[in-house]
Amino acid sequence: MKTKIPFTTRCLFLVMVIFFISFCISWKLIQLHVVESDERSRIAADAMIERDIIPAQRGLIMDRNEEVLTNNISSATVKANRYHLRELNVVVDGLAYNLASHDPEWDAADEKNRGRLYSKYRNKLLDNAVRDLSPEEKAELRRLHKADDPETLRRLSYDPAILEQYYAAHDRLVADILYPYLSRSEADTDDSDDKDGNEQADGSSAGGTHSYLTREDIIERIAQRETEQYNAEARAKGEPVKRLRYDIILARNLNPETAEQLRRALKQAHVRGIVIESELRRSYIMPEMLCHVLGYVNHENHGCSGVEATKDSYLTGVNGFCEYRHNPRGQVLPNEDDRYMPPKHGLNLRLTIDMRLQTILEQELDKGLRHFRAVGGCMIAVDPHTGDILAMVSRPAFDLNTKQVITHEGKFDRGTLKDKQGHIVTGDFNYACQARYEPGSTFKVITVSAALDQGIMGIHSTVNCNPFSVGYGSGVIHDVRNYGMRQVWEVLKKSSNPGAAQIALSVRWPRYKPYLEAFGLTKPARIDLPSGGACLVADGNNIVNFSRIAYGYSVSVSPLHMAMVYATIANGGVRMKPRLIDKIIAADGSIYDDCPPVVEQRVIKEKVAKDLLMALESVTEKKAGDNGTATRAAIPGFRIGGKTGTAKKVKPRGGYYEGLYTVSFAGILPVDNPRVVIMTVIDEPHPTDCNPGGGTVAAPIFRAAAERIINVLNIEPSDPAAYEKYLAEKKLADEPKPESATKATAGSRRPNRKTR
Repeated sequence: MKTKIPFTTRCLFLVMVIFFISFCISWKLIQLHVVESDERSRIAADAMIERDIIPAQRGLIMDRNEEVLTNNISSATVKANRYHLRELNVVVDGLAYNLASHDPEWDAADEKNRGRLYSKYRNKLLDNAVRDLSPEEKAELRRLHKADDPETLRRLSYDPAILEQYYAAHDRLVADILYPYLSRSEADTDDSDDKDGNEQADGSSAGGTHSYLTREDIIERIAQRETEQYNAEARAKGEPVKRLRYDIILARNLNPETAEQLRRALKQAHVRGIVIESELRRSYIMPEMLCHVLGYVNHENHGCSGVEATKDSYLTGVNGFCEYRHNPRGQVLPNEDDRYMPPKHGLNLRLTIDMRLQTILEQELDKGLRHFRAVGGCMIAVDPHTGDILAMVSRPAFDLNTKQVITHEGKFDRGTLKDKQGHIVTGDFNYACQARYEPGSTFKVITVSAALDQGIMGIHSTVNCNPFSVGYGSGVIHDVRNYGMRQVWEVLKKSSNPGAAQIALSVRWPRYKPYLEAFGLTKPARIDLPSGGACLVADGNNIVNFSRIAYGYSVSVSPLHMAMVYATIANGGVRMKPRLIDKIIAADGSIYDDCPPVVEQRVIKEKVAKDLLMALESVTEKKAGDNGTATRAAIPGFRIGGKTGTAKKVKPRGGYYEGLYTVSFAGILPVDNPRVVIMTVIDEPHPTDCNPGGGTVAAPIFRAAAERIINVLNIEPSDPAAYEKYLAEKKLADEPKPESATKATAGSRRPNRKTR
């Protein structure tokens, strides 16, 4: 028998249910209007706020004479916001205005009647899209999609087929407005996605490809029809869908006038969802010069190489902004809460580079590489007293604006030039800082320095330069000819391998190794550029390795390291830190950081440095029957010092290539009062008139550059009469000969040719 529930109990239960429901509703209202009111107010306010970015100027880069090397050009980027372009109100506003403006009544109507005509078309479009669904159909839609998904809400209220027609029509309208402007500008073709799935399209900062957009291209980028079709099929199968791009970059580098015209056209057509952002694009005034030192920036104006990358935090400014509020239809509403923050411009860099010297080295290196048919190389000019890098050239290189590859043979589009192994040459590799090569005889100066500085030998001590072997199976250390007994300075003059090995063996490895560290070879060069790190030195505890290190084998260095070794000797034995940044200057002209020269340490005694300079001067001297190895570097009237280096190229897996060399010459101008040290390194020369060597290839290139640098730096000759005589002879030799004399000379040579 069932027990009947008392009436009072049922009433109490009903009251509790009603109370619970009322409590839930009340709590939700309290949560919306009290607990979350600030957050929801902020979200609502943010939705009505537009923010215009005011780009900050990227800091300028200039040379030591304040010649500006970089520039910032005003431009604009066009973006499509797909969230807005798929928002019904935005789409209907644009379509309604387009229909109303083409109505015959539009031209004769006043502002009030035009507004009524626009509202009529807008309501007509919305009424046409309204969907009448049964409760069962609405439940099925909610089951297939998330209940709070905006797409689901639209499908509950409007017909999807008609919405797609509206979207397609609006996309065509947008394309018709954009095309006349984007067809004249570079369109970004990179479709890479960022970590949030939104398109960055930052292009190929090292020379990306650009094309011009058609109307169909614009529609396809916005609509993403292939992705939409794939997602529709995936939803039907219950498979994961692809993420659509919602921040779509259509074009970059629009000039300000075109961007302003486009803004007015979009506003006049009542089209929203297209954002035009002002920006400052980096441009380089001399794009074919100093590329490895300057480096370049990406589309976001952040440095990718050179000082643009290493000093990016100084060069990059902070963008300003201007905020204003608008109503749901996009009309601007003046408000006292509108905010404005001015941009904070980046700091300017003054380099130690002297563009006069940079131009000379670039031109002479290209001439030399072309003449000797070399693969590449570099030249570095250093002020030995401050460590200032006065010039730095590497080949291959690249154009800073177009990213084309530059070699001594000309310019090539990126991706079209390949080396002998079939690898693409981009020109990004900075040979001066990042290359590693066996220096050969230029390394002998370290060996002699160690012996002289410790007093083991004097500069006039005698050394046995006859061929010898340091161990069983190690091979014989020899020269091109037997020099017999020579003094220490003559070991450098004649570049004797056995002599250098004998000196090193007398010093021994434990006392030799600290000089490698003191000259800075065991550490990175500490320059404000990407570099290859420390030099590589074989284990000197092995006597065979040690004997080879003495004359520049079994050791791998960078050209910059060797340039600083000779700068140390030219500076009286004191090693300076290589300096590339002279000053960091604020936008208002005040000095932010002075960046003074830095003394790293004394490496050798001052007297030893003077003795070495005397020995290095003998390398370039011409004496009957007793020439040095670099007579082609000599300039009459000036005391030039230096050292040649010639080494076979190392194979990747050990051993040496036959007939392939890396040759170099470290020159000091002048030795009696050193003003500049120039390191020249040439990779794989193929001269037709001589054997490849530092004295026959690198030394003449140094001399051609030094002759011009003498005039730029106003270096006084030590023997003015000899220099004047040399200039007169050179001028006479450069004058064109009469045609008759040329024919007579040519005729007089014919019998000799037959005899030979």
